[in-house]
Amino acid sequence: METCEDFHKLVSDLQDGRIFGSTEAAEKALLFIKNQISSCSTVSDIKNTLINYVPPLVKARPTSALTVNCLREVIELTIDCIKNKLSADEIKEKICNKIDHMLKEARRSVEVIAEIGAKRIRDGDTILTNTYSYTVLKVLEKAKEEGKSISVFIPESRPGGEGIDMAVELYKRKFPVTLFVDSAVRYMMKEVDLVLIGAEAIAANGAVVNKIGTSMIALAAHEARVRVFVAAGTYKFSLETFLGEIVELTYRRPEVLLSSHELRALGNVKVLCPAFDVTPPEYIDAIITERGVFAPQAVPLIVREIFGWPPVVKDINMLINELKRC
Repeated sequence: METCEDFHKLVSDLQDGRIFGSTEAAEKALLFIKNQISSCSTVSDIKNTLINYVPPLVKARPTSALTVNCLREVIELTIDCIKNKLSADEIKEKICNKIDHMLKEARRSVEVIAEIGAKRIRDGDTILTNTYSYTVLKVLEKAKEEGKSISVFIPESRPGGEGIDMAVELYKRKFPVTLFVDSAVRYMMKEVDLVLIGAEAIAANGAVVNKIGTSMIALAAHEARVRVFVAAGTYKFSLETFLGEIVELTYRRPEVLLSSHELRALGNVKVLCPAFDVTPPEYIDAIITERGVFAPQAVPLIVREIFGWPPVVKDINMLINELKRC
């Protein structure tokens, strides 16, 4: 079982972006919860584990709809099990099986998206992406497997420089890669055939939450008449936004951008490091999901098909309070 130090490190890594992609963030959070639950011996232990660990994990990466949606399902399952008076061992088994199933479905989703997305890439395309995205990486890998010759442009993706890590991963897979400064996005767009990005969350109106700079890329692409595709599974639909809530956009610590010496030299100058932004649906041509390719405006229809209408969604904090009363 992980120690408190392991948990604090996980939360810190989620907050500071050391766990790059939303898919990896959800996987780390779910595996941590699974390991903790596996060590519980009583129903009370299970309740306290979720009450103590879920809120900090959500708060650390509130933009990750995949993490939020999966943890919500875990809590809802636990509440249902307790109400049905299941034993601790039975609840543990159900939670662990649920987490295994969600992780399997998330991976399957990415594989299907890769199959569908690769068909949208033409031989000889130059593709621009932003930050590190496991799903985008799998789409590009699949297109390469199909024999398509692709080159990739990617900005450094500050703060954090995840674009550098993505460039390294692409280089390892023998893609021709061009890395450039974030401020050169509009300048580089004239060489681009297609923009392909991942997502932290997709809102009710089809807007996409992703690493800061994504909206700037989409705006430049829109101006240059370059298509913008988003590769993201339906688990990344932010159900709370259908009830009028707003996805919380977080900031990174100034130390991610500047050294302590540089910060001291700035004195009282305020340093902001927004980590995510929102790309309006009018700048997105299509969202590639495991259920097919859709216009952003079709998101409510997909949600209705999967979750019913209106989608029944409980806020995680509400569920935590309900769990406390069980």
